[in-house]
Amino acid sequence: MRKVIVFGTPTCPDCPPVKEAFTEAGVKFAYVDVCESVGSLKKFLKIRDTADSHAFCRERHTVGIPCVQIDDAIMLVNGPDHAKELVEKYKLLEE
Repeated sequence: MRKVIVFGTPTCPDCPPVKEAFTEAGVKFAYVDVCESVGSLKKFLKIRDTADSHAFCRERHTVGIPCVQIDDAIMLVNGPDHAKELVEKYKLLEE
């Protein structure tokens, strides 16, 4: 089974639709609300501050969510349609 972790927060307007897209597609994933605890925030910041995919966010001083980790790949998710593309690209429904 693929390791899929979605990082976001309910107060971000982009995060709930992305989370819903993965859920509706039937993807099994862990969800980390980065505002839920300091530990969750630290886990995300370690990714945001080191991942190549988040260089743009670091340069622009943006948060960088919604973000998904699929196995060892880290990427920003640009809306629910992009989430659906990732399901296909990474074959997240295949066991």
